[in-house]
Amino acid sequence: MKPFALARVLQLVERKSETQARAVKLAHGVWLRARGRQVQLKALRDAHIAHLALELRGGVSAEQLQENNRLQHAQALELQAAQTAIDDAHREWQARLAEWMLMDQRVKAFSMLEQRYLAQVAIQQKRLEQREHDELAEVTHRHEFEHRGR
Repeated sequence: MKPFALARVLQLVERKSETQARAVKLAHGVWLRARGRQVQLKALRDAHIAHLALELRGGVSAEQLQENNRLQHAQALELQAAQTAIDDAHREWQARLAEWMLMDQRVKAFSMLEQRYLAQVAIQQKRLEQREHDELAEVTHRHEFEHRGR
């Protein structure tokens, strides 16, 4: 029997699926790191707020208060940028995931075609073997019949 005609196509879509799976993992890692960065920024902000609360109890100068306000504003901007990075990374991850899922469906479709082809080949092979067995049995039977007849 001839080999599966779409074997090369199946091999190519499997490779592309593997490449896309790596891209999904990479994008997921970027998203996780962006979330980790946001957690770090929030921890720094919270620590700064706690430190400021202690300082305010003892009293601070106007300059110190302005500097703390400037720092809090800068932290708020960093948190906003971190959230944007998270959102962008999440969209990228979901886009890569959607692409991979489509490619995975193609891999499954070609694999199903290959399995059907292999099943068909197995059936044809069994039929061929049965036919050869039947022919051998018929020849053997005819040969025995001819020898008895003499």
